[in-house]
Formats: sequence, structure tokens, C-alpha cells
Amino acid sequence: MIIMSGIAYHFLSPKILVHNQSDRSFYQVNFQLPTNKISFEPIKSKSRQIIYFSPQEKTGIVTYQLIAINGAQVAQGHIEYQFDDNNFSQFGTKLSFIIDAQYRVSFSNNAD
Repeated sequence: MIIMSGIAYHFLSPKILVHNQSDRSFYQVNFQLPTNKISFEPIKSKSRQIIYFSPQEKTGIVTYQLIAINGAQVAQGHIEYQFDDNNFSQFGTKLSFIIDAQYRVSFSNNAD
């Protein structure tokens, strides 16, 4: 029972999905959440990565910066992240960062 609870907690924890559908690799993408920072590196072409993070302790803005192989910032943006006093409300939250085949970047909160 304890093992099942741990597995369920892991898969229900908030997460960031980074999906690069393009044929170009990137050095990294950085996310600044309301209470912590997360970086993915490298972002290989045609790749998909997921990082789970702790429920946030406050509402705020989640920002991102996409960095090219040469170190140049090629995209930046943000979305709002809602905090609820009930940390269980954040379970299942998925922030999706997608680079499509035409190198367009989208960032969304799938909990909305």
C-alpha cells in the first residue's frame, strides 16, 4: 500500500513536459516557477522530457528562456501559475513546453 501511494504521488505530482518536435537541438530551457527553478539540458531534436516538481507555495508567474546551442536566447515567455491552499489541487498539473517542427514555441498550463 505504501509503495502504491508513493507511485501515485509521483505520477500525480505537478510536472513540466518539454517536447521538441523540430529537427534542431537546443542547449537548454530554463523555467522560473514561483518557488523554485528547473532547467532541462540538452534539448535534443525530436525529444520529449518530463520533470516532476513539488507543489508551489504561492501563485505567481512561470517564466521560460530557451537557449540555443551557441548560447543565444532564442525565446522567452511566461504563464500564470495558480496556487491553492490545498496542495492536492495542484496534483495532475502539467506545464507543456513545445517546440513545433517550424520552431514555434508554445507554453501552456494544462490544468486550466
